[in-house]
Amino acid sequence: MTEAARAASEAILPNPPGAIRRWVAAHPRAIDMAILVCYLLGAIPLSLLDLFTLHFDRADATVLGSAAYALTVSLRLAAGTIALILRRRAPLLGLIIVTAALIGDGGPVVIANFVASWFLLYAIPVYRDVRTGWIGYAIAVGGSVINSYVPAVNPSFPQTNQGDSPFGFIVLDAIWALAVLLIGINLGNRRRYIQAVIDRAHQLARERDQLAQLAVAEERSRIAREIHDIVAHSVSVMIALSEGGARAVNTAPEEAVNAMQRSAETGRTALTEMRRLLGALQMSDAADMAPQPGLTDLPALVSGFQEAGLNVTLEDEGIVLADRLQGLAIFRAVQEGLTNVLRYAGVGATAHVSLRRTESGIEVTVRDFGRPANTIGPTTGLGSGRGLAGLAERVRVFGGSIESGPVPDGVGWRLRAFFPTGAASAVATPHSEKG
Repeated sequence: MTEAARAASEAILPNPPGAIRRWVAAHPRAIDMAILVCYLLGAIPLSLLDLFTLHFDRADATVLGSAAYALTVSLRLAAGTIALILRRRAPLLGLIIVTAALIGDGGPVVIANFVASWFLLYAIPVYRDVRTGWIGYAIAVGGSVINSYVPAVNPSFPQTNQGDSPFGFIVLDAIWALAVLLIGINLGNRRRYIQAVIDRAHQLARERDQLAQLAVAEERSRIAREIHDIVAHSVSVMIALSEGGARAVNTAPEEAVNAMQRSAETGRTALTEMRRLLGALQMSDAADMAPQPGLTDLPALVSGFQEAGLNVTLEDEGIVLADRLQGLAIFRAVQEGLTNVLRYAGVGATAHVSLRRTESGIEVTVRDFGRPANTIGPTTGLGSGRGLAGLAERVRVFGGSIESGPVPDGVGWRLRAFFPTGAASAVATPHSEKG
């Protein structure tokens, strides 16, 4: 299914009223051929009648003059035919052709060309625009004026005949042409308005699909961030505990058992959080709808990393947030920073976490002081960078920013997240806690 067909199926629009109108709109070539055939069915007999009148009523005409008149009749018939063929593609050009064919001395065939000129004058505002339609009207009336007031053009139209003048004929022709033009303008404007409404409906359908795709992409990104935060943190802690237990199994069996128990507990906690996340996504009734972690869960988070082998201190000014989503973002920032410390600086590394409220906002900093002596290589291997990218998205929701890189005036690595004032209401009650 093409894009246009899909958009048409999505935009449920009413059908045009009437089966005949729908058929006409669906078969434009058939309508053009029908108009042309009707013209020829009327114009050909009128042309023959014109030639017949020439033969009997103009006995004094020369052979050369009769041949010229017959050629003129043929050219007028051809002009009307060509003009109607151009009715849909170039109606203004067709009107110019048929108007030129009407100028000069003419017989019955002129009647057919007059009707053809009305069809073309009607077609201009329908298939082009209103301004072009008025230009066509001026051309039609101008042709009538030239044909009536210039004797050299049409000698058979007398300028004076017992006091009569062609002014009445011009006015009548202008009124008929005006009526045809107004009908065409009305129908053309209605057709363009309906087409604009249909195009707008299709555009809205496409925009709706695009917004749905963006929403799906955003939701996938959010799910990926949540899964990364859960898995990366838990797996890093489990690996650190397992490695510590493996090293202590011979020298300190009790500590090794304790480390393995804490590793198992961390795995069960991660599994519970994963089930909770998947259950919320599936809207399962059995899902554990526990609240997401926030600032009050930071001491427990720090304690978990301490059990995994990090020397972590927490400096918290007791910031209380009314927005739990911002609290979750701060929690994830600390979690990501400490996970990277454990991953790259390794067990035994020292880290400092600070939450500080300034005049411009809330500043969250996680800093380590490098890898301890006599240790080599990262504990859990290199990361993919998705954690910091997801964290940047979280912080950007609140108009904030993150910075991550080596400490410029010291040893180690620093992660800094900033939430500007106004992102959420915050009240600070200073106190200090160390873990």
